[in-house]
Amino acid sequence: MECFLSCPRGLEDITAETIKPFCSKVLPGRGGVEFWGDLRSLYSVNLHSKTGMHALVKILNVQAKNNDELYNEVYNYPWHEWITPVDTIFIRSRVRSRYFDNPQYASLKVKDALVDRIRKKTGNRPDVDKANPRYSLFLFIFENKVSIYLNSSGNSLSKRGYREKIHKASLNEALAAGIILLSGWKPGQPLYDPMCGSGTFLIEAAMMCRNIPAGYYRKGFAFQKWHYFNNRLWNQIVTEARENILHKRFPISGYDNISANIKLSMQNSRRILIHNYVKFKKADFSDFHPEEPGIIIINPPYGERLGENNELENLYKLMGDVLKTYCQDSDAFILSGNLELAKHIGLKPENKIPLKNGKIDCRLLHFPIRHGKYAE
Repeated sequence: MECFLSCPRGLEDITAETIKPFCSKVLPGRGGVEFWGDLRSLYSVNLHSKTGMHALVKILNVQAKNNDELYNEVYNYPWHEWITPVDTIFIRSRVRSRYFDNPQYASLKVKDALVDRIRKKTGNRPDVDKANPRYSLFLFIFENKVSIYLNSSGNSLSKRGYREKIHKASLNEALAAGIILLSGWKPGQPLYDPMCGSGTFLIEAAMMCRNIPAGYYRKGFAFQKWHYFNNRLWNQIVTEARENILHKRFPISGYDNISANIKLSMQNSRRILIHNYVKFKKADFSDFHPEEPGIIIINPPYGERLGENNELENLYKLMGDVLKTYCQDSDAFILSGNLELAKHIGLKPENKIPLKNGKIDCRLLHFPIRHGKYAE
Protein backbone atom coordinates (compact mmCIF):
# COMPACT_ATOMS: atom_id res chain seq x y z
CA MET A 1 0.00 0.00 0.00
CA GLU A 2 1.08 3.53 -0.72
CA CYS A 3 0.04 5.86 2.10
CA PHE A 4 0.50 9.38 3.43
CA LEU A 5 0.69 10.43 7.09
CA SER A 6 -0.08 14.10 7.57
CA CYS A 7 1.55 15.98 10.44
CA PRO A 8 2.05 19.54 11.73
CA ARG A 9 4.35 21.59 9.50
CA GLY A 10 7.94 21.35 10.67
CA LEU A 11 7.60 17.81 12.04
CA GLU A 12 7.95 15.91 8.75
CA ASP A 13 11.47 14.56 9.41
CA ILE A 14 10.82 13.53 13.01
CA THR A 15 7.54 11.90 11.93
CA ALA A 16 9.32 9.88 9.25
CA GLU A 17 11.96 8.75 11.74
CA THR A 18 9.41 7.54 14.32
CA ILE A 19 7.34 5.44 11.88
CA LYS A 20 10.30 3.81 10.09
CA PRO A 21 10.15 0.64 12.24
CA PHE A 22 6.64 -0.11 10.98
CA CYS A 23 7.06 0.59 7.26
CA SER A 24 8.95 -0.82 4.29
CA LYS A 25 9.77 2.70 3.08
CA VAL A 26 9.22 6.28 4.28
CA LEU A 27 9.74 9.58 2.49
CA PRO A 28 9.26 12.96 4.23
CA GLY A 29 7.33 15.52 2.22
CA ARG A 30 5.54 18.81 2.75
CA GLY A 31 3.01 18.57 5.57
CA GLY A 32 3.51 14.85 6.06
CA VAL A 33 5.28 11.62 5.19
CA GLU A 34 4.73 9.14 2.39
CA PHE A 35 5.03 5.56 3.58
CA TRP A 36 4.65 2.10 2.10
CA GLY A 37 3.70 -1.15 3.82
CA ASP A 38 1.00 -3.71 4.49
CA LEU A 39 -2.00 -3.80 6.83
CA ARG A 40 0.27 -4.31 9.83
CA SER A 41 2.12 -1.14 8.82
CA LEU A 42 -1.10 0.86 8.50
CA TYR A 43 -2.52 -0.34 11.81
CA SER A 44 0.80 0.17 13.61
CA VAL A 45 1.31 3.71 12.29
CA ASN A 46 -2.17 4.65 13.53
CA LEU A 47 -1.51 3.17 16.96
CA HIS A 48 2.06 4.33 17.50
CA SER A 49 2.56 7.60 15.62
CA LYS A 50 3.24 10.38 18.12
CA THR A 51 3.27 13.26 15.65
CA GLY A 52 0.95 12.12 12.83
CA MET A 53 -2.54 13.51 12.22
CA HIS A 54 -4.24 11.32 9.57
CA ALA A 55 -2.94 8.10 8.00
CA LEU A 56 -4.29 8.10 4.45
CA VAL A 57 -4.30 5.22 1.95
CA LYS A 58 -3.85 6.27 -1.68
CA ILE A 59 -6.82 5.06 -3.76
CA LEU A 60 -6.61 7.00 -6.99
CA ASN A 61 -4.04 9.15 -8.78
CA VAL A 62 -5.19 10.74 -12.08
CA GLN A 63 -5.05 13.95 -14.08
CA ALA A 64 -7.91 16.26 -15.04
CA LYS A 65 -8.24 19.83 -16.31
CA ASN A 66 -11.99 20.33 -15.98
CA ASN A 67 -14.97 18.98 -14.07
CA ASP A 68 -16.06 16.59 -16.82
CA GLU A 69 -12.62 14.98 -16.99
CA LEU A 70 -12.58 14.80 -13.21
CA TYR A 71 -15.98 13.07 -13.16
CA ASN A 72 -14.97 10.53 -15.80
CA GLU A 73 -11.66 9.63 -14.17
CA VAL A 74 -13.29 9.08 -10.79
CA TYR A 75 -16.25 7.20 -12.30
CA ASN A 76 -13.91 4.71 -13.98
CA TYR A 77 -12.55 3.49 -10.66
CA PRO A 78 -14.32 0.32 -9.32
CA TRP A 79 -15.70 1.84 -6.10
CA HIS A 80 -18.42 -0.83 -5.96
CA GLU A 81 -15.85 -3.51 -5.20
CA TRP A 82 -15.44 -2.29 -1.62
CA ILE A 83 -18.14 0.34 -0.97
CA THR A 84 -21.69 -1.00 -0.82
CA PRO A 85 -24.99 0.90 -1.08
CA VAL A 86 -25.61 0.44 2.65
CA ASP A 87 -22.31 2.13 3.54
CA THR A 88 -21.91 5.84 4.27
CA ILE A 89 -19.24 8.13 2.85
CA PHE A 90 -17.89 11.63 3.29
CA ILE A 91 -15.39 13.55 1.14
CA ARG A 92 -13.14 16.36 2.32
CA SER A 93 -11.20 18.34 -0.25
CA ARG A 94 -8.17 20.56 -0.60
CA VAL A 95 -7.89 22.24 -3.98
CA ARG A 96 -5.18 24.55 -5.32
CA SER A 97 -5.64 24.71 -9.07
CA ARG A 98 -6.21 27.19 -11.88
CA TYR A 99 -8.39 24.55 -13.54
CA PHE A 100 -10.82 24.20 -10.63
CA ASP A 101 -11.85 27.60 -9.32
CA ASN A 102 -14.74 26.19 -7.26
CA PRO A 103 -13.37 23.58 -4.82
CA GLN A 104 -16.83 22.74 -3.49
CA TYR A 105 -18.14 21.96 -6.96
CA ALA A 106 -15.09 19.79 -7.71
CA SER A 107 -15.74 17.85 -4.51
CA LEU A 108 -19.40 17.47 -5.51
CA LYS A 109 -18.41 16.08 -8.94
CA VAL A 110 -16.16 13.49 -7.26
CA LYS A 111 -18.98 12.45 -4.94
CA ASP A 112 -21.42 12.19 -7.88
CA ALA A 113 -19.00 10.06 -9.89
CA LEU A 114 -18.41 7.73 -6.97
CA VAL A 115 -22.08 7.15 -6.11
CA ASP A 116 -23.10 6.97 -9.79
CA ARG A 117 -20.60 4.18 -10.35
CA ILE A 118 -21.92 2.24 -7.35
CA ARG A 119 -25.54 2.80 -8.42
CA LYS A 120 -24.71 1.62 -11.97
CA LYS A 121 -23.20 -1.64 -10.66
CA THR A 122 -25.54 -2.38 -7.75
CA GLY A 123 -28.78 -0.53 -8.40
CA ASN A 124 -28.45 1.62 -5.26
CA ARG A 125 -26.14 4.31 -3.93
CA PRO A 126 -24.48 4.98 -0.55
CA ASP A 127 -25.50 7.96 1.58
CA VAL A 128 -23.37 10.83 2.81
CA ASP A 129 -22.68 11.04 6.55
CA LYS A 130 -20.52 13.93 7.74
CA ALA A 131 -20.42 12.87 11.38
CA ASN A 132 -19.61 9.17 11.31
CA PRO A 133 -19.06 7.74 7.81
CA ARG A 134 -17.81 4.22 7.27
CA TYR A 135 -15.49 5.51 4.56
CA SER A 136 -13.97 8.99 4.86
CA LEU A 137 -12.16 10.19 1.74
CA PHE A 138 -9.71 13.03 1.15
CA LEU A 139 -9.61 14.71 -2.27
CA PHE A 140 -6.43 16.62 -3.16
CA ILE A 141 -6.16 18.62 -6.38
CA PHE A 142 -2.99 20.51 -7.26
CA GLU A 143 -3.23 22.06 -10.71
CA ASN A 144 -4.23 19.07 -12.92
CA LYS A 145 -3.06 16.35 -10.50
CA VAL A 146 -5.89 14.63 -8.67
CA SER A 147 -5.39 12.24 -5.75
CA ILE A 148 -8.00 10.52 -3.60
CA TYR A 149 -7.06 8.96 -0.28
CA LEU A 150 -8.99 6.85 2.20
CA ASN A 151 -8.69 8.13 5.77
CA SER A 152 -7.78 5.17 7.99
CA SER A 153 -7.59 7.21 11.19
CA GLY A 154 -10.97 8.90 11.45
CA ASN A 155 -10.54 11.78 13.90
CA SER A 156 -7.06 13.26 13.99
CA LEU A 157 -4.47 11.02 15.64
CA SER A 158 -3.61 14.02 17.82
CA LYS A 159 -6.80 13.27 19.76
CA ARG A 160 -5.36 10.79 22.24
CA GLY A 161 -8.37 10.45 24.50
CA TYR A 162 -7.13 12.18 27.65
CA ARG A 163 -8.35 15.72 26.98
CA GLU A 164 -12.04 16.53 27.27
CA LYS A 165 -11.74 20.19 28.23
CA ILE A 166 -9.13 22.12 26.26
CA HIS A 167 -7.15 24.98 27.75
CA LYS A 168 -7.45 28.09 25.57
CA ALA A 169 -3.70 28.06 24.76
CA SER A 170 -3.36 24.29 24.36
CA LEU A 171 -1.21 22.84 21.62
CA ASN A 172 -2.54 19.79 19.85
CA GLU A 173 -0.98 16.62 21.22
CA ALA A 174 0.91 15.76 18.03
CA LEU A 175 2.71 19.12 17.99
CA ALA A 176 3.48 18.84 21.71
CA ALA A 177 4.97 15.37 21.21
CA GLY A 178 6.98 16.64 18.26
CA ILE A 179 8.45 19.48 20.31
CA ILE A 180 9.52 16.99 23.00
CA LEU A 181 11.22 14.84 20.36
CA LEU A 182 12.90 17.86 18.74
CA SER A 183 14.29 18.88 22.14
CA GLY A 184 16.33 15.68 22.30
CA TRP A 185 14.87 14.79 25.70
CA LYS A 186 15.27 11.15 26.69
CA PRO A 187 13.24 9.19 29.28
CA GLY A 188 15.03 9.39 32.60
CA GLN A 189 16.20 12.96 32.01
CA PRO A 190 14.32 15.57 34.11
CA LEU A 191 11.62 17.40 32.14
CA TYR A 192 9.98 20.63 33.32
CA ASP A 193 7.11 22.77 32.06
CA PRO A 194 6.76 25.89 34.26
CA MET A 195 3.65 27.08 32.32
CA CYS A 196 1.96 23.70 31.96
CA GLY A 197 -1.62 24.80 31.17
CA SER A 198 -3.55 21.56 30.66
CA GLY A 199 -0.41 19.42 31.02
CA THR A 200 -0.05 18.25 27.42
CA PHE A 201 3.77 18.30 27.25
CA LEU A 202 4.07 16.39 30.50
CA ILE A 203 1.43 13.77 29.74
CA GLU A 204 2.96 13.14 26.32
CA ALA A 205 6.37 12.74 27.95
CA ALA A 206 5.00 10.36 30.58
CA MET A 207 3.45 8.21 27.85
CA MET A 208 6.81 8.13 26.07
CA CYS A 209 8.57 7.13 29.31
CA ARG A 210 6.16 4.27 29.87
CA ASN A 211 6.32 3.25 26.20
CA ILE A 212 2.57 3.73 25.84
CA PRO A 213 1.56 4.10 22.15
CA ALA A 214 0.13 7.53 21.34
CA GLY A 215 -3.18 6.02 20.19
CA TYR A 216 -3.50 3.47 22.99
CA TYR A 217 -6.37 5.26 24.77
CA ARG A 218 -8.36 6.31 21.71
CA LYS A 219 -11.91 5.03 21.40
CA GLY A 220 -11.28 3.76 17.90
CA PHE A 221 -9.94 4.25 14.38
CA ALA A 222 -11.76 4.50 11.06
CA PHE A 223 -10.17 1.31 9.72
CA GLN A 224 -11.99 -0.72 12.39
CA LYS A 225 -15.28 0.01 10.56
CA TRP A 226 -14.06 -1.16 7.16
CA HIS A 227 -15.48 -4.34 5.65
CA TYR A 228 -12.04 -5.91 5.36
CA PHE A 229 -10.82 -5.01 8.87
CA ASN A 230 -8.50 -7.73 10.20
CA ASN A 231 -9.50 -7.88 13.86
CA ARG A 232 -7.08 -10.73 14.64
CA LEU A 233 -4.09 -8.77 13.32
CA TRP A 234 -5.19 -5.65 15.20
CA ASN A 235 -5.49 -7.56 18.47
CA GLN A 236 -1.97 -8.94 17.96
CA ILE A 237 -0.56 -5.44 17.46
CA VAL A 238 -2.34 -4.06 20.55
CA THR A 239 -1.28 -7.04 22.67
CA GLU A 240 2.35 -6.60 21.64
CA ALA A 241 2.16 -2.92 22.55
CA ARG A 242 0.55 -3.66 25.92
CA GLU A 243 3.27 -6.14 26.83
CA ASN A 244 5.93 -3.48 26.21
CA ILE A 245 4.42 -0.85 28.53
CA LEU A 246 6.79 0.08 31.38
CA HIS A 247 5.90 1.01 34.95
CA LYS A 248 8.93 3.05 35.93
CA ARG A 249 8.65 6.58 37.29
CA PHE A 250 10.68 9.43 35.85
CA PRO A 251 11.27 13.08 36.92
CA ILE A 252 8.52 14.93 35.00
CA SER A 253 7.21 18.11 36.64
CA GLY A 254 4.72 20.82 35.70
CA TYR A 255 3.87 24.14 37.29
CA ASP A 256 1.28 26.84 36.66
CA ASN A 257 0.18 29.92 38.60
CA ILE A 258 -3.52 29.23 37.94
CA SER A 259 -5.17 26.62 40.18
CA ALA A 260 -7.75 25.72 37.50
CA ASN A 261 -4.94 24.78 35.11
CA ILE A 262 -3.30 22.49 37.65
CA LYS A 263 -6.68 20.87 38.32
CA LEU A 264 -7.24 20.39 34.58
CA SER A 265 -3.77 18.87 34.15
CA MET A 266 -4.41 16.41 36.95
CA GLN A 267 -7.81 15.48 35.52
CA ASN A 268 -6.26 14.84 32.10
CA SER A 269 -3.49 12.68 33.54
CA ARG A 270 -5.93 10.77 35.75
CA ARG A 271 -8.15 10.01 32.75
CA ILE A 272 -5.48 7.65 31.40
CA LEU A 273 -4.18 6.59 34.85
CA ILE A 274 -0.88 8.36 34.40
CA HIS A 275 -1.29 10.82 37.29
CA ASN A 276 1.21 8.99 39.50
CA TYR A 277 3.91 9.45 36.88
CA VAL A 278 3.73 13.28 36.65
CA LYS A 279 4.12 15.92 39.38
CA PHE A 280 1.89 19.00 39.12
CA LYS A 281 2.19 21.99 41.44
CA LYS A 282 0.73 25.51 41.62
CA ALA A 283 3.60 28.00 41.47
CA ASP A 284 4.48 31.37 39.96
CA PHE A 285 7.08 31.36 37.23
CA SER A 286 9.31 33.54 39.40
CA ASP A 287 9.48 30.62 41.88
CA PHE A 288 10.57 28.09 39.26
CA HIS A 289 13.83 26.63 40.55
CA PRO A 290 14.45 23.15 39.04
CA GLU A 291 15.90 20.66 41.48
CA GLU A 292 18.40 19.41 38.92
CA PRO A 293 19.37 20.30 35.34
CA GLY A 294 17.17 18.94 32.58
CA ILE A 295 15.01 19.92 29.63
CA ILE A 296 12.64 22.88 30.08
CA ILE A 297 9.80 23.30 27.58
CA ILE A 298 7.60 26.39 27.60
CA ASN A 299 4.67 27.49 25.44
CA PRO A 300 4.09 31.09 26.61
CA PRO A 301 1.29 33.39 25.38
CA TYR A 302 1.95 34.97 21.98
CA GLY A 303 0.13 38.26 22.56
CA GLU A 304 -2.63 37.72 20.00
CA ARG A 305 -5.09 40.06 21.69
CA LEU A 306 -4.87 43.85 21.56
CA GLY A 307 -3.20 45.47 24.56
CA GLU A 308 -1.48 42.30 25.81
CA ASN A 309 2.04 43.03 24.64
CA ASN A 310 3.14 45.41 27.41
CA GLU A 311 2.21 42.88 30.07
CA LEU A 312 3.76 40.04 28.11
CA GLU A 313 7.03 41.90 27.60
CA ASN A 314 7.51 41.71 31.37
CA LEU A 315 6.64 38.00 31.36
CA TYR A 316 9.20 37.25 28.64
CA LYS A 317 11.85 39.27 30.50
CA LEU A 318 11.03 37.28 33.64
CA MET A 319 11.47 34.03 31.70
CA GLY A 320 14.97 35.09 30.69
CA ASP A 321 15.89 36.20 34.20
CA VAL A 322 14.69 32.95 35.80
CA LEU A 323 16.45 30.80 33.20
CA LYS A 324 19.74 32.68 33.65
CA THR A 325 19.58 32.69 37.43
CA TYR A 326 18.15 29.31 38.39
CA CYS A 327 18.47 26.97 35.41
CA GLN A 328 22.21 26.57 34.85
CA ASP A 329 23.18 23.49 32.81
CA SER A 330 19.60 23.00 31.56
CA ASP A 331 18.34 23.33 27.99
CA ALA A 332 15.30 25.54 27.56
CA PHE A 333 12.98 25.27 24.54
CA ILE A 334 10.45 28.07 24.11
CA LEU A 335 7.77 27.93 21.41
CA SER A 336 7.30 31.48 20.19
CA GLY A 337 4.58 32.72 17.88
CA ASN A 338 5.78 36.29 18.36
CA LEU A 339 9.49 36.86 17.72
CA GLU A 340 9.25 40.52 18.76
CA LEU A 341 8.13 39.43 22.21
CA ALA A 342 10.79 36.72 22.25
CA LYS A 343 13.50 39.40 22.05
CA HIS A 344 12.57 40.40 25.61
CA ILE A 345 13.83 37.04 26.89
CA GLY A 346 17.25 38.65 26.68
CA LEU A 347 19.02 35.47 25.59
CA LYS A 348 20.34 34.52 22.19
CA PRO A 349 18.87 31.24 20.95
CA GLU A 350 21.30 28.66 19.62
CA ASN A 351 18.67 27.38 17.19
CA LYS A 352 15.30 28.46 15.76
CA ILE A 353 13.21 25.59 14.41
CA PRO A 354 10.26 26.66 12.19
CA LEU A 355 6.92 25.12 13.22
CA LYS A 356 3.24 25.73 12.60
CA ASN A 357 0.85 25.92 15.56
CA GLY A 358 -2.41 25.75 13.62
CA LYS A 359 -2.17 28.77 11.31
CA ILE A 360 0.40 30.57 13.46
CA ASP A 361 3.99 30.65 12.21
CA CYS A 362 6.17 29.76 15.19
CA ARG A 363 9.78 29.14 16.10
CA LEU A 364 11.02 26.66 18.65
CA LEU A 365 13.84 28.58 20.31
CA HIS A 366 16.63 26.57 21.95
CA PHE A 367 18.53 28.22 24.81
CA PRO A 368 21.34 26.06 26.27
CA ILE A 369 21.84 27.61 29.74
CA ARG A 370 25.50 27.07 30.60
CA HIS A 371 27.61 28.49 33.44
CA GLY A 372 28.94 31.87 32.40
CA LYS A 373 27.31 31.75 28.95
CA TYR A 374 24.87 34.51 29.78
CA ALA A 375 26.88 36.29 32.49
CA GLU A 376 26.11 39.99 32.45
